Amino acid sequence: MWNHCRMNPNEQNPFEPAPPPARLPDVTEPDSRSVLAGRGLEWLRQGWQCFAASPGMWAAITVVWVVVMVVLNLVPLLGMIAATLLSTVTVGGLMQGCRALSRGERLALDHLWAGFGDRVNPLLALGGWYLAAVFGVSVFVMLMSALVAGVAGLAAFAALVVVSAATSLLLIIAVVLMAPVLMAMWFAPALVMFHRMNALDAMRASFFASLRNAPAFIVFSLIYVVLVVLASIPAMLGWLVLLPVTFGAMYASYRDVFAQD
Repeated sequence: MWNHCRMNPNEQNPFEPAPPPARLPDVTEPDSRSVLAGRGLEWLRQGWQCFAASPGMWAAITVVWVVVMVVLNLVPLLGMIAATLLSTVTVGGLMQGCRALSRGERLALDHLWAGFGDRVNPLLALGGWYLAAVFGVSVFVMLMSALVAGVAGLAAFAALVVVSAATSLLLIIAVVLMAPVLMAMWFAPALVMFHRMNALDAMRASFFASLRNAPAFIVFSLIYVVLVVLASIPAMLGWLVLLPVTFGAMYASYRDVFAQD
């Protein structure tokens, strides 16, 4: 009479405790290394090679990227926020495009939107933290400007000298405050995309990797400033080349500092 109550051996006994859920693999932070100062120039050279591997497609990607960013920024406030959030997602996708080229694969326009996958949330979070940091720096600089304006008003005879000196000082302060933000953002999209890190962990790893390689970034920045001036002279057309070179240099520096094949 109990035969009908016997369980199929393939069925799970409902009175037995359920097996523990499968453990997802841990996300391990990649180790960064220090490189020589001259690698800053090498990153730009590799960025150029990345552009030269597919110049036509890079030009098309750059035009689409710039047009979308310009259109979004035409919308007051919300457009700027949307453009910033979108930029981190698209940079993440372009890191995949750079990796494809480094492996002898084809660069496609779809790489521009490759960040809109399972990594879109941490990429959007990167943009959100960047916005918050820029807002904080801007508020601080504005408060300092208001303080300077008050001091200049009190010193009426020396107001011009005070404002001129203070403006230069505020510019230096803004650059100093933004430097850590840029350091935290430089490697972050690649770390989010390729190492499945969350936004804050990726920014922290990027900051300390950048700090560890400050000499290389100083060389890179000095050369890059000259390239920015040159790219801007012919009606900004040089950015059709410099922007892809920048993305390529970002990927090259990531692969160099984090010792990726």
